[in-house]
Amino acid sequence: MTAPSTVDVIDTVLGLERFPDLKALRQQRAKLKHLTQTSYEAALRPAEPRNFSYGLRAALAARIAALWKSEELAAHYRALLDGEDAETRALADPASGATGNARLAAILAHVDLVTLSPKEATRGNIEKLAAAGLDDRDIVTLAGLIAFVNYQVLVATGLKMLRDN
Repeated sequence: MTAPSTVDVIDTVLGLERFPDLKALRQQRAKLKHLTQTSYEAALRPAEPRNFSYGLRAALAARIAALWKSEELAAHYRALLDGEDAETRALADPASGATGNARLAAILAHVDLVTLSPKEATRGNIEKLAAAGLDDRDIVTLAGLIAFVNYQVLVATGLKMLRDN
């Protein structure tokens, strides 16, 4: 894994520099804030991305944020796609699919399902990922990315509600 960034993504995307009281509130849980940022680095920029390129990770994260209608986070993740090919960038849009690519189609279906209807996810959905060519490590990587970004969206949404009131 790469060294954690000194820039906190949630603080940055929400513009908390302009809201010192909210930033101070967040700092009261400095360890949790730090662990959230290191989890971001692990999910999005591990030292060895294996079968999930940095671009694919960013596209999936942008897709999850867009599914939640978390525009600040979606924009952050889309910005990470600069320089990526058009196919990878398109995956960030929840309306897009992966025509002709069974592996990507299975990944997108799983991302969408677990983000929008997690209670409906079953062992059968995991088996579809395996049938599409994902090994156990790939499935764990995907689950971790989905879990982290969904968590990050919820934290950012709560802070945004405090910020905007």
